[in-house]
Amino acid sequence: MKRPTAAQIRAFNEVAATGSFSAAARALGLSQPAITAQVKTLEEGFAVRLFERTAHGSELTTMGHRLFQRTAAQREVERDAAEILLTARALEVGELSIAAGAPGPAMEQVARFRQKYPGIKIDISFGNWQEVVTAVRDRRVDLGILTAAPSGSEIYRAPLLYQSLVALVPQTHPFAKRKSLRLADLAGQSLLFRSGRSQTQRELNLALKSLGLTLTPLFWLESREAVFEAAAQGIGIGFMFDAASRREGGIVRVPISDIAESFPEHVFCLRTKMGTPTVSAFLETAGIAAAVGAP
Repeated sequence: MKRPTAAQIRAFNEVAATGSFSAAARALGLSQPAITAQVKTLEEGFAVRLFERTAHGSELTTMGHRLFQRTAAQREVERDAAEILLTARALEVGELSIAAGAPGPAMEQVARFRQKYPGIKIDISFGNWQEVVTAVRDRRVDLGILTAAPSGSEIYRAPLLYQSLVALVPQTHPFAKRKSLRLADLAGQSLLFRSGRSQTQRELNLALKSLGLTLTPLFWLESREAVFEAAAQGIGIGFMFDAASRREGGIVRVPISDIAESFPEHVFCLRTKMGTPTVSAFLETAGIAAAVGAP
């Protein structure tokens, strides 16, 4: 049976993980033509198409996704082996990839980690709840930081902080002077909801359902940044976990009395990643050292 070579799989995995041939070449210390040639030989040798080339990079085809799900572990083994071999240098060098749902909690932890380990290269990306979870489970990143991260036998998670769901009220709006709001107060107001798989919107929807309320939004917006900007410009009232962003200007964060509970912001990873040096160091820096060896 014909088999792909280790070099072909290594090149494929790096392009799949980084999203571009040039980034894969830099990560592996090779030229871009060399990476392109390895992937092309793999595709032609098995008469398959693994990537679609787009204006934004290279996206996996359905076949590419299937292959990466089975081969991503090889890339992780190589990276983990390099980290273990470098531990004698007290984490002077290494790599750590993080996916997060909100910049506030993530950047706070990254800043603390960078102060202690400035030589570690950190790759951080942001997405909605499902995108972050998928990135961790597919081994495209080492760690995730999310509100109410998933649990399971294969997942380790620990809370970094607890936060509240608040209304983002434009400073010029009469509600900006309120100490708190009820969801019923928002009927008839211009509201900004999140589209896609937003944990913020999910919790808001659950609260509305429990109260038997229906609120109609003015806009459905894709990102937290779009909601914040629209609220700051006076377009409407949005919603956000209060620790998600430290940004100020144009809005007042008003507590919602109907949603009194607090929500944990978790750091989480695959349990198989907990023993790697950079992941262990990140958890320790976040104050979770005692849990690193937990089953």
